[in-house]
Amino acid sequence: MNADRLPLLWLSGPSGVGKSSAGFEICRRLGREGVKAAFVDADQIGLLYPAPEENPHPLRARNLAALGEGFLEEGAQCLVLAGFVDTPDEVREYTARLPGAAFTVCRLRVSGAELRRRYLGRGRMPDLVERAVAEAEAQERTAYADLSVDTGGLTVRETARLIMERAGWPRRVASVARPGRSQPGPTAGGGPVPLLWFTGATAVGKSTVAYEVFRHVVGTGARAAYVDMKQIAMLRPASGDLCDLKARNLAALWAGYRAAGATYLIVCGEADTGETVRHRTRLLPGVTPTVIRLHASPDTLLERVTARGRGEGPAIPGDELKGLDEPALRAAATRADTEAAALDQAGAGDLRIGTDGRPVADVVASVLAGVGLTPEDTRA
Repeated sequence: MNADRLPLLWLSGPSGVGKSSAGFEICRRLGREGVKAAFVDADQIGLLYPAPEENPHPLRARNLAALGEGFLEEGAQCLVLAGFVDTPDEVREYTARLPGAAFTVCRLRVSGAELRRRYLGRGRMPDLVERAVAEAEAQERTAYADLSVDTGGLTVRETARLIMERAGWPRRVASVARPGRSQPGPTAGGGPVPLLWFTGATAVGKSTVAYEVFRHVVGTGARAAYVDMKQIAMLRPASGDLCDLKARNLAALWAGYRAAGATYLIVCGEADTGETVRHRTRLLPGVTPTVIRLHASPDTLLERVTARGRGEGPAIPGDELKGLDEPALRAAATRADTEAAALDQAGAGDLRIGTDGRPVADVVASVLAGVGLTPEDTRA
């Protein structure tokens, strides 16, 4: 990476400890203080299955380094990373790829009882809670981190403030040398690659449906990659819609996935017109995009926005609906309804699928049928 000691704050710790929530809050706090900060969740840059190797860290490290270049070109002064590691060797997988970054690794910790409460509060995969507790106990015997912070009894904002104080941020975030602004070349190709691009209004269910379709495609035996466009362009403060950053970072990730053998790409992201998709995919020659637009009524959007505000559904790093009060959620639902109407008026998408009153599995079945796949064809 062409950087002069880019400050990188890495939050680690067991599943459920709050790495992503605290990391995104730190990114937002830095943005409010005038520091241009990028946030990356490591889980979001390694979604390639079947995995080419048992160790996920080399692929994630390669992708992090590639995204780092894109964020630097957009003016980022620092990077906040949330991701699990538990040995010094695993940390070195990343630092070796980012020799120009100044790493501060912070291990988040909490008691076993508190970790169980937080994990079960997610409402997802309760059968994995004991594994998370075992991870936490094992990490108490490790020495891979520069510092550790006990988050017991703290809110996300309090946790973020304490981490920043302990790590010396933003005091340690100095100006960073910028590489010359450039556009990357097209990703190396091969045969045609199917790209399923999911779009729709806020809270319509894009990421939920897209990820389930991704799982089904993987079930066919195809090596598929999944990318959430918001997750690869988290920059605060942000100006505009970051079109160039999203295109560059999508190409950077796809280069890694394609080199690792991916033959299918699933993307969740905004696409109001065909031109938007063409712009986002211009650096991905050989892909054949199909845009699937999910639709929902105003009442359904309000219901889903409100649920997101309560923290229900899949955990989305950097979810800006989570924790909003009722007036703010109603305003967000109104904006989502406006988005849906504009997409309808533009006739966005190759395939429009209504989601009102339908379980996720039913919507997924409609998508698969609409793109020429059936649930039977993609059964794991």
